[in-house]
Amino acid sequence: MKPEYLFMNVVAPAFILLPIIIALLRYNALSCTGRAIFYYLLVNLVVCIISSALALLHSPNLFLYHFSTIAETLMLLNFFRLVFYKKQFSKYIRWLMLIFPLLALLNTLFLQHINQFNSYALSLQSILIIGLCFLYWWKQQDDEGHAWASLPLNWIISGLLLYFSSAFILFTFSHMIVSLASRTTSIIIWNVHAGLSVLMLLFISIGFRKYTPHEQ
Repeated sequence: MKPEYLFMNVVAPAFILLPIIIALLRYNALSCTGRAIFYYLLVNLVVCIISSALALLHSPNLFLYHFSTIAETLMLLNFFRLVFYKKQFSKYIRWLMLIFPLLALLNTLFLQHINQFNSYALSLQSILIIGLCFLYWWKQQDDEGHAWASLPLNWIISGLLLYFSSAFILFTFSHMIVSLASRTTSIIIWNVHAGLSVLMLLFISIGFRKYTPHEQ
């Protein structure tokens, strides 16, 4: 494998093992929100393995992302539903969990068919997650007696916000990048994206470490 592809195709995907291992070792300490993110990472890992296997076999793998986008978005929405379970607007997240799969399916049927990159669905996914991350910060009240860095959700949601903010830009302009950017520029962009995914996983790992058996 060429060196310029090593980080984004091997190192960054493999980094997902760090938070998964931490979560496994500290599973009993995780709250329902922590476990929801853990399951999301497991699905992400399975998708990554299948996608890599198909690529090695020189078989199409873009169809996989049409299904995984729906599954991963539902898991993230469920995570935020648990985060906001005491808030009235948590019921609207349930509606999003019904509406998003429908919109993603319509995108596959009429806009970006099964063997095309589903950038529209991924952009919508990013918008939803970014919005919910901002909603968390807007509604969050200071936890007396706890420093910002001691709260697991602060780390996890910061990581999600960091990654999906960059992902929104990348996925929204992915067609422009493919058609207009040089090969070198494209490689740089995708490596930056991979780097931000590593940062997200690092933040989630720290969040898992912050959970205690009494964390809600």
